[in-house]
Amino acid sequence: MKKLFLLAIALCSLSSLNAQSDSSYLEVGVNAIRLVNIGLVDRDLDTEVWNPYMLTASYGMKRFSLRFGLGYESTFRQELPTDANGQTTTDTTSKHVDIRFGAGWEIGLGEKWSVKVGADFISSQRFSAFEAKFTNESGELVENIHEFTYDEKGISPFIYVQRHLTKKVSVGTEILWRMSGYSMTDSDKSNLNSAQIIKEYEGTKRILQAPTALFVNVRF
Repeated sequence: MKKLFLLAIALCSLSSLNAQSDSSYLEVGVNAIRLVNIGLVDRDLDTEVWNPYMLTASYGMKRFSLRFGLGYESTFRQELPTDANGQTTTDTTSKHVDIRFGAGWEIGLGEKWSVKVGADFISSQRFSAFEAKFTNESGELVENIHEFTYDEKGISPFIYVQRHLTKKVSVGTEILWRMSGYSMTDSDKSNLNSAQIIKEYEGTKRILQAPTALFVNVRF
């Protein structure tokens, strides 16, 4: 009898451990819509309309989850000097980085559907530069540079709707409400002029982003 009692306790303990392990998960995903747009020249997505995050990851325990998102894009283009552009070399550079950290609460809607609600801290940086080089009539090399920097930080409540295709694979989309502040710097400089023209701006944003992402997720 005593052995049966100890065996029952052991089985209950093992069942409890399995339940705890099953209640936690790691999920990683990729935004299929952003994936389609990679490599399209001169086709920058408007991140105030389109979801800017390429990769997503979340760690959940029971109904509570932490999540992380990353979007990155870097492009460079050089126009070589020809008679058509007056023997001018132009370099165009741009870089976009979007990061978010957040927490959410899951609401189950049956076996196949779930909804997560929560909020993220968001950070967004933009940089672009246009540099033109040519030789003037005096034989001097002229370099004109126009640079633009943008920094945005804030919070973004979200509603994330998820369809579970299998126990390990799901697809999801989200509605975002971005509430942020930003600063911008716009500058022009030339090697023939010591004076540098700098314009600075500050502002706030309140943007409701429609579900323009399709995250394909794998759960571990």
